[in-house]
Amino acid sequence: MMDKAIRYSLIFLLSMASVACSNKAVEQQPSQVQPVDTAGAARPQARKVLVSTGVIRSDREVSVFSRIEGQLLEVNLIEGASVRAGQPLFRLDDWELKGKYEISRTAYEQAQFRMTEILVGQGYKRDRLDEVPDNIKEYAKVKSGVNVCASDLEFNRSRLEKAVIKAPVSGLVTGIKSLSYSFVEPGQTLCTIVDPKHLIVEFSILETELRKFEVGTVVEVRAIAYNEIVHTATVRSIGTVVDESGMVKIDAVLSDSDHLLPGMTAIVNL
Repeated sequence: MMDKAIRYSLIFLLSMASVACSNKAVEQQPSQVQPVDTAGAARPQARKVLVSTGVIRSDREVSVFSRIEGQLLEVNLIEGASVRAGQPLFRLDDWELKGKYEISRTAYEQAQFRMTEILVGQGYKRDRLDEVPDNIKEYAKVKSGVNVCASDLEFNRSRLEKAVIKAPVSGLVTGIKSLSYSFVEPGQTLCTIVDPKHLIVEFSILETELRKFEVGTVVEVRAIAYNEIVHTATVRSIGTVVDESGMVKIDAVLSDSDHLLPGMTAIVNL
């Protein structure tokens, strides 16, 4: 019995010594997972994207208006039509204008005849009136009424020409406001011509975002009609007034105008 107890004691002691050695070996082994030193690591910055809704406009818009009063007889265009400078767009009723022009033309011719008779009566030959001294010729003009009749003729000629309203510039027609047989007044806008080759985008931002913009800042523009096409625009002006909603207006010049038209809605990204 004694031998058996001694044997069990030895086995127990050997087992405990083995476990102690194993734990010590584990403590001495380096850790397999090393801590990461992030003190000097650069953390990626999330890109801030500012999104605003804007409107594409033409940088060159010209109003077409009548210079005289009258009734419109012809409207030779439709909305969105392309026109060239000098192309007739509207025509006023010119029947009365033509009558006045003819009367003034006849009066001018009669005044010229009277002037000639005055000069001949003073001894100058009809075929050599260009040799008449200027002071004598001026006297004859006043006496015959040539100057007054010439002015009246020019006035009626000008009004007759203005009965045909022409395009002052080339571009696209928009905002037609008058129809045939309507009566128009001088200065009344009949339509607007926009240049589709020189476009800008107008958009507004919160005043808190104002520091992100300056003249020359480049933005991305996508027309909602062609959302897959990205255009670029350069800021040319920044508003100096904050409106009641806390917004500031910005204008940016588009670098190209492919697929874009004035009035389109666009999304602007910074």
